[in-house]
Amino acid sequence: MARLCPGRPTSFVTWLGRVGWQLSHMSAEDLRAGVRHGIAELLACGTTHVGDVTNSWLSLEPLRNSGLSGIVYLEVLGQHKARALERLEEAKSEIDRARHFPGYGPLQVGLSLHAPYSCHPELLRAGAAWCRAEGVPLGIHVSESESETELLLGGVVSSLGRAPTTLAQMAGILPASVPHMRPLPYLASLGVLEARPLLVHAVQATDEDIRLIAKARCAVVHCPRSNHLLSCGRMPLERYLAAGVPVYLGTDSRASSPDLDVRAEAEFACRLHAGVVRPEQVTGLTHRPLNYAP
Repeated sequence: MARLCPGRPTSFVTWLGRVGWQLSHMSAEDLRAGVRHGIAELLACGTTHVGDVTNSWLSLEPLRNSGLSGIVYLEVLGQHKARALERLEEAKSEIDRARHFPGYGPLQVGLSLHAPYSCHPELLRAGAAWCRAEGVPLGIHVSESESETELLLGGVVSSLGRAPTTLAQMAGILPASVPHMRPLPYLASLGVLEARPLLVHAVQATDEDIRLIAKARCAVVHCPRSNHLLSCGRMPLERYLAAGVPVYLGTDSRASSPDLDVRAEAEFACRLHAGVVRPEQVTGLTHRPLNYAP
């Protein structure tokens, strides 16, 4: 889906709609071809470890055979409670099978609960509780854009001037499940942070949000180029570092970044945070030891 990567900053909600439409029109072979291209690009960049979030779950086997280490997060989402929990059970079974695969270790398997706005509250609660009990790595996209925060607080994004029901359909959230809370306190209220998830983006974070993250001993993934191109704002990296929160650099995806080279991500981050974060602090994020334990 590299063709969906914006050439200049665009609306996050508009981009998300394009991604959803494109995914719904791709065959399994299209997705497998994308996986092959992605792995080839990672290897060409000199990548050794990857944190891959797969909506289709089709990247697990190719990554297992690629020689790359890291974690493959099987993604689950859905606002219909019964269907969402059924999909969670399927993911749990797949993860259990993968963990008993001979040679399991260098490439581990985890669970991704897509985002607070796209998951039923019971899916978030049950998925996190299972990960915590089983020691399974958990990842979640959170506090990525202002639209996400507005949606969870009130069910509508004021900048778009849309009715709540229309926006709910666009973003995949049901009006009845609007929690009227900011994303991170919402996750905390459901016990999600107790599983120490890897928090992807975490751009729109208040000081209280960062205190919650630090207290829960979660790590965050900073995706500066994606954040820039999707008009999500500048992550307060200096405040995360001051709070002692572990920060990793990520490329997010080819749908929102020009390439999968984390070195290019670091170069952009150095320019983005110039004057508030020293360059050596930014480049040091690319050498942080990996910790697979939740």
